[in-house]
Amino acid sequence: MYTPSFIKRENQYSPGGEYMLRGEEYVGYYNVTIQGPYTGRVFDPKEFPLFPLKTVFNKESQTYSNLADGQGYITDLEFDDPLYSIIEPSIEDIKRGYFLRYFIQQRNDKRARIRELDKKQYDTVFDATAGINPNLYKSVILRWKIAGPEFDKKDGDIIVKPGVRDTNQRTLLEKEHLMTGIFALLRNRLAQYSPYAIDGRKSNTDLKL
Repeated sequence: MYTPSFIKRENQYSPGGEYMLRGEEYVGYYNVTIQGPYTGRVFDPKEFPLFPLKTVFNKESQTYSNLADGQGYITDLEFDDPLYSIIEPSIEDIKRGYFLRYFIQQRNDKRARIRELDKKQYDTVFDATAGINPNLYKSVILRWKIAGPEFDKKDGDIIVKPGVRDTNQRTLLEKEHLMTGIFALLRNRLAQYSPYAIDGRKSNTDLKL
């Protein structure tokens, strides 16, 4: 798994109070990847992901948590925060001419920042017992075109061959009613990840969380 140097951290050690592993406080070496922290000094696919340690800060919160657990209710403490992700098309995506991009936004704030996720995190939005809280976040998927002509090829008013920029603009306009602000976020990056990208870079549109 590729992780940019400005994110990657290796040979880190946690004395406790930072991460959890299988619901227990983790003490030991860890490393940080594009998908978050993992056990081990350096990344190995056989290692395990770590999650921020969740604690209760006062007696009232502890009482609430105990009552919720006793009644079978799921509290916010059971869910994870979204992690910063850099998304790039795979070789198969490039051959196909498009790839899927995943975005979330807080439900209770239309002006909340829209965040791009990898598929692994996005899939957890639909798990009512873990992952990212589906009651707090709404989500959309974009079918992002990265191959073909730069603009639509037309015969009169008929689109003979869809273009990269025009297709992605139509996709954003279609999703705007589901996630207000998605068009504004990407309207200047309609050719991103395609040969027509102005700066030629394959960088994520989102800011570090």
